[in-house]
Amino acid sequence: MKVGDAPVFRKFWYVAMPVAKLKAGPQPFSLFGEDMVIWQAADGTVSALRDECCHRAAKLSLGEIIGDSIRCPYHGWAFGADGHCTSIPQRPGLTPEIAARAFVKKYRVQVRYDYVWVAVEEPLMDIPHLPEFGAAGFRFIDCFHEEWDMSLFRLADNFFDLAHVAFVHRETQGDIKNPVPPAEDVEETEFGIISRSIVPVANRQVGQDYTGIKETTTVRDRTATWWAPCTRKLHIRFPNGVQHIIFTAGTPLADKKIIFTQFCIRNDTEEQVPAAAAIAHDRKVTSEDRFILESTRADVPIMPWETPEAGMPADKANNMARKKLREIVERYSDPAAAAVPSKAA
Repeated sequence: MKVGDAPVFRKFWYVAMPVAKLKAGPQPFSLFGEDMVIWQAADGTVSALRDECCHRAAKLSLGEIIGDSIRCPYHGWAFGADGHCTSIPQRPGLTPEIAARAFVKKYRVQVRYDYVWVAVEEPLMDIPHLPEFGAAGFRFIDCFHEEWDMSLFRLADNFFDLAHVAFVHRETQGDIKNPVPPAEDVEETEFGIISRSIVPVANRQVGQDYTGIKETTTVRDRTATWWAPCTRKLHIRFPNGVQHIIFTAGTPLADKKIIFTQFCIRNDTEEQVPAAAAIAHDRKVTSEDRFILESTRADVPIMPWETPEAGMPADKANNMARKKLREIVERYSDPAAAAVPSKAA
């Protein structure tokens, strides 16, 4: 299955862009074939509208912000946060009746964790809650927001794949001489799973710089929480008391193209561990993942009619994630659509 095969995945929140990007003016964005313009009004309100003026179809993302409206670059029609027309320069005295007929589609939008999130249909669940964000004793470090050429579902697999660490991450935290991953406890939630494990890791220089631990090995007390379709909180506790919380979100741009967004939250200070050291470590790890994941095919066997891939006991958690995705498709999709195999099957 590819993400475009199941319309139900339109019913989730996805990261679009850093909210700071809106300071440069209206921004175009596309999700599930829906072209939208994301913009910030003078009062700070962030909105997402169809990126097409209802008059002559010009791109609103080429327009400008005038107070609490976005103005079309073609004829100057303006639209408010609700999508209704607020001004037609060629027709002074705009009445409510005219405004009610002149509108563009509005999309669901929220600002959370310094990023803009959008949904093209009524979401099945809220944006994941991170109690540590903004909490006393924790700091926020923005890391990456970039395009990767891979499947959304392959990234979800990777979130739980402890078996790849020894090989893929042999230059950061893996030990190829010890390829057997530790045991993990896995539980299901309504829209995801939670995996807990104690993971011995190599602690090379890049790891020492971001943990403050100078030994060549250490352990991670790891809790990975995944929310469908592709959002994860990885809460790592080190023996020295450092907590490194990685939040990763995948946004589908196509069947094999995503936006990879990642930031971290830590309970130490810049003086103890510079933000640059934390970013450098996570950048090296994610680059190792990216090299492999971009080589994989987009089609992931999730539905019953698809030929399964070979497996092993260490696949327990990501197999549970695939099962959860299948359940979401079967439960929340149109019955007729859910019962018909995709063309890619």
